[in-house]
Amino acid sequence: MIAERAIHSHSTSMLNELEIDGYCDFGFPIGHGASWEFANNNNKLDTNNPATLPRVSSSKLDLRSSKLDEVTRTFAKVLVGNDIDTAKLLKACRAHLELMKIGGAALCLVARDLENNLRKAEAVFARCPGRCKTLASLLELEREAGIHDGNVLRESSAAMGLLWIRRSLAFQSRLYELSLVPSGDRDDGLGPPRRRLHPKDAAYDSYEEHLSPYHGWMLRRVFPASLSQMPHRDVFLSKFGEVEMEDLDDEVRSKIVRKLRALIGTLEPLIGRWKESFVEFDLEDIRRV
Repeated sequence: MIAERAIHSHSTSMLNELEIDGYCDFGFPIGHGASWEFANNNNKLDTNNPATLPRVSSSKLDLRSSKLDEVTRTFAKVLVGNDIDTAKLLKACRAHLELMKIGGAALCLVARDLENNLRKAEAVFARCPGRCKTLASLLELEREAGIHDGNVLRESSAAMGLLWIRRSLAFQSRLYELSLVPSGDRDDGLGPPRRRLHPKDAAYDSYEEHLSPYHGWMLRRVFPASLSQMPHRDVFLSKFGEVEMEDLDDEVRSKIVRKLRALIGTLEPLIGRWKESFVEFDLEDIRRV
């Protein structure tokens, strides 16, 4: 898939699409630098001898981690000025769900929770898309309908689903930042290099910051137990990069990390505006569940 080159300035702090496309490029252009030598003298493919086609490392082919690229590109289109486009937001969240599903057993519970909450928002949007074009208009619609009790949200509402999706994305973005982005490449020069954690420790830290404050005692036992299955960093990189472990050399690691850094940078301003919208409508439900 050839990435789009159009630049849309969604936010001064958000990566534009050209920059994101640079992060998402994986490997070489199609057909570049590839030549196969065939075993027979006529330079024709010997269909009876598969060994005449040597295995080529995925790092040398035009392979792209399509799910990760799609997540970053779709989220980059969600924030339009100061508004969050609801249809684009739901599409991006659906793409992110597909990424979570390849993350392994440790993210299974996170993915299931994300899917349940996404269905709530999609159901409301499907009923009245014309009145829910932006996140603000969707929240206003539900508030004016009187389905919430102040900032105590109805369980089946789009607002409830989107509240938990936002928290889940904040958790995952912080997880990526703590565990997958290498230490020692701090850009601000204001302190020592950030310490990179094992994904399991990073998941615990991120959970305590973004999810635990809103979980009751049962979920505070279930979620950490699931997160304890977090594999080594390289396993995560291979899954999100959609490459085999044997192909995960330094060059490929660097490319996948650049993609993850692009995703983190794209999510940060979006999540901030997302929370502001809930606060503006007094719909930031902080109850434990």
